[in-house]
Amino acid sequence: MNKVKTFFYSLLKKESTKTVVTSLWCALIGLIIGFILLVCINAKNAPYGMTSVLGNYLIFTDPQDKLHYFGQTLAKTAPLLAMSLSILVSYKAGLFNLGGSGQYTIAVIIISFLGLEDSANWPWWAVMIIAMIGAALWSMISGALKAFFNVNEVISGIMLNWIALYIANALLTSNSSVWDTSHSQAKVITSSSNAFIPSIGLDRLFDGNSIVGLGMILVLIFTVVIFILFKKTTIGYELKVTGLNKDAANYAGINRVKSILIATGISGALAGLAASLNLQNGFTSWQLSSVPPDIGFQGISSAFLGGLHPIGVIFSSYFIVHISEGGSMITDLGFSPEVASIMTSLIIYLSGFVAFIKEFITRYELKRELNKISRNKEEATR
Repeated sequence: MNKVKTFFYSLLKKESTKTVVTSLWCALIGLIIGFILLVCINAKNAPYGMTSVLGNYLIFTDPQDKLHYFGQTLAKTAPLLAMSLSILVSYKAGLFNLGGSGQYTIAVIIISFLGLEDSANWPWWAVMIIAMIGAALWSMISGALKAFFNVNEVISGIMLNWIALYIANALLTSNSSVWDTSHSQAKVITSSSNAFIPSIGLDRLFDGNSIVGLGMILVLIFTVVIFILFKKTTIGYELKVTGLNKDAANYAGINRVKSILIATGISGALAGLAASLNLQNGFTSWQLSSVPPDIGFQGISSAFLGGLHPIGVIFSSYFIVHISEGGSMITDLGFSPEVASIMTSLIIYLSGFVAFIKEFITRYELKRELNKISRNKEEATR
């Protein structure tokens, strides 16, 4: 029994274990509160509603339906994962990217114009690269303001979100070749097959679901690249040192301005990738809106719920999309699909306490070690 306890406590000391435990606690508490809400709305159907939210595609009896909706969940996870990586990169460099929605929006504008049949008919990869570059340059505006004038990146990021939103509404709605007045949305890549990310046969694995394709593989490749960047490269090390202590970074000869611009550029490019994975898969388009896209804020929650680790955000992004997709299936039980949004919002809110819970675990470990030392001293004096 003592060996089991020793193994448990040694496992708990690992930073990765703390992250997993705290993230699971946040998710569990959010789901419990969500279930209580379902009971308050309709106690009789609450268990079935919770089963639908947690089950998502698993509630279908037909194997083909399961495959179809499983593929849909994976495809919708890809853009959120890209946005989560965007938040992660900036945070590692000591920046808080609240401008992800604006960077996403700038990429939407580029994709909307380049993905039309009557334009230059750009191939999908060129559209994606240009969108990522545009989003990176937009993000670097906030980075430059921070690096050269010490303007808080949170403030500039929020302001740039709204500027990007108004630019998108103005440019897209005023161009008849882009804007579909009958549906009040941009006709994004509806007529140009070249602008779609190819499925490379993956759609056949998921009951012919057309939104499943190369995009899912691309975002996993980017995840591995970001992991290697911070684990194995000099640039990644400099970004982390700058984020931990800018004075120490300057003392070590690390160019702080360069680090900030690199971090915001990579962060913006990943936000642009999120837009490509959304629009160039063909399951969403730009609609006239009075608020910036919420994917930038969802990325923040996913990044923190995943412990700000490239591998962790894969699971947190999937979890959030899984719950959201499952929540869209509970309308037949007398519940609004917004209930699932409330659950994810609760989990998102609780994810902000991940660091607090990890600190609590660390203090518990310290207290346990001090008690152990005290007992050893008492035994030695006997």
